[in-house]
Amino acid sequence: MGYYVDVNSKGEGLAPQNKAQQLIADGARVIPAPREFRTNLVCVMENGLFDAAGYAYSKAEMEEFLSPCGRRKTWLIYSHAATASGYKS
Repeated sequence: MGYYVDVNSKGEGLAPQNKAQQLIADGARVIPAPREFRTNLVCVMENGLFDAAGYAYSKAEMEEFLSPCGRRKTWLIYSHAATASGYKS
């Protein structure tokens, strides 16, 4: 789990909390926890003082984010995920 979305599509930094809402305001849409890999998949995990918006760029990454960890998770499809996370294929 190595790519995180910390900026929006304009390159503006996201606040530490409520990242799912910030990404939704930038065009992301909420989906149920995925059963199969989809492109542009982001998992926002609430960690108390901050949220982590992880880019699930592969099936293996998606499966890591699906692992139970006790944190609340919001799954999103965000068309800017690769760019906003700095992912290089």
